[in-house]
Amino acid sequence: MNEEQQLMASMTRRILSDHCDTALLDQAEQGQYPEVLWSLLETQGLTSLGASEAFGGAGGSFCDALVVLRETGRYALPLPLAETIQGASLLSSLGAALPDGPIVIASGDFALNADHRLVGSASDVRFGRHAKTLLVVAQTGQRAVLCQLLASECEIEIGANLAGEPSDTVTIDQKVALAHQFPLSLEAHQDIETRGAAVRSVMMAGALEEALSLTVGYALERRQFGKPIAKFQAVQQQLAVFATQVAASTRAAETLMVTESLSLLDVAIAKARIGEAAGLSAEIAHQVHGAIGYTKDHQLNHLTRRLWSWRDEFGHEGYWQERLGRKLLADTKANLWHQITAMG
Repeated sequence: MNEEQQLMASMTRRILSDHCDTALLDQAEQGQYPEVLWSLLETQGLTSLGASEAFGGAGGSFCDALVVLRETGRYALPLPLAETIQGASLLSSLGAALPDGPIVIASGDFALNADHRLVGSASDVRFGRHAKTLLVVAQTGQRAVLCQLLASECEIEIGANLAGEPSDTVTIDQKVALAHQFPLSLEAHQDIETRGAAVRSVMMAGALEEALSLTVGYALERRQFGKPIAKFQAVQQQLAVFATQVAASTRAAETLMVTESLSLLDVAIAKARIGEAAGLSAEIAHQVHGAIGYTKDHQLNHLTRRLWSWRDEFGHEGYWQERLGRKLLADTKANLWHQITAMG
């Protein structure tokens, strides 16, 4: 990371360490929206990071925003910051002014007819109930169009994912003004999934780093048979595997942060590798913590439940492994080994 990105990470970490504690996470899971923390993040310009200043954004690149989002994963931030950053970046790239408040992209089955009526629904929309603006990709003929709507005018059925985060169902049947319709190129349409996978990758990397820190700390404090359990060889072996998984995840995540623009290959590798690490590492974290790690009174559950949820969002590791393989094999004239080693 460059110096500016390090400063952004440090600022985000300072804000979240002061305001995003276990009590706030528990309250959010019980339905209490942390409005004060959202306002603070908005004031600092973090909610529109990566969107052009010409359209009301805070500037910087989308890769800069990923630096901030890794920190939110570390603290299991219960706010739609990732969704808003992605939505603001998308609107900015299309030359649209940014609206106020949280922005959420609802991915589902939507159609826009000749009368400009948008009909369809989407499930598992994270923070749908807290959005002020919904962005929906709809098909109209052979084209894809991004529609911008007020969330208050849509029907939202409340739900939750494994992590206890809002995961709602959105149903729409209304007209959309021409001024709020933005044609999407095939590349821009595909980029929504790619950026979403990049966002979840860095958030998982941050959560994994924090889970490792908690687990090592617990192993050093918890005593059994007169000594810390970190002194037992079996535990040391598990922690070594955990640390290796986290190191690989951190490397994959940082690859996404230091590039000028996201590469499909880099995103595919990161989402697949970090998704694998999430499953194995969460298992080890709970094994080392024992029964206490499974209780909702312990901080660990906020991280591992999110890891299990995030690894499936925007494509699980198997999906991205297949896409990576197809991408590499598509060039029949290239040497596969040379393609793989060049990425190292």
